Amino acid sequence: MDRSLFPILKIRDIYHQSGRAEKRTLGDRDKQILYYRAKKRCEACGRKIDLSEMHSGHKKPACKGGKATMRNSVCLCMKCNKLQGTDDWKTFMKKMGKKKMRSVTSGKKRKTHKRKTKKKAWVNILTGKRESTPPFFDLK
Repeated sequence: MDRSLFPILKIRDIYHQSGRAEKRTLGDRDKQILYYRAKKRCEACGRKIDLSEMHSGHKKPACKGGKATMRNSVCLCMKCNKLQGTDDWKTFMKKMGKKKMRSVTSGKKRKTHKRKTKKKAWVNILTGKRESTPPFFDLK
């Protein structure tokens, strides 16, 4: 039998260019972190789930170029994971009827609200008007 009929697969054909196989799932520790970050609930329907029932869904599916990272993953129950299929997160949430729902691990930065501090109003002794800046010396 001629060996040229059966081309030998090279390692670079099997593995990704970086030399490693591309991972498609999260590890056990990452799943636990995702589970506790979602407060033990499905991020789509809000149902309380057990760690053993948890599935890690993707915001951008692997078939559309999504990676298995914490930023791209969501905590889902089995039912919601099956319903999502290959839809991205935004499309899936529209199907579920929830328009303004963000995942816990959303990549968008949340707005930080600065605490409003009350500014002390200073009364100028000479003019009797309120000023925002304190006087350099006190004339009591």
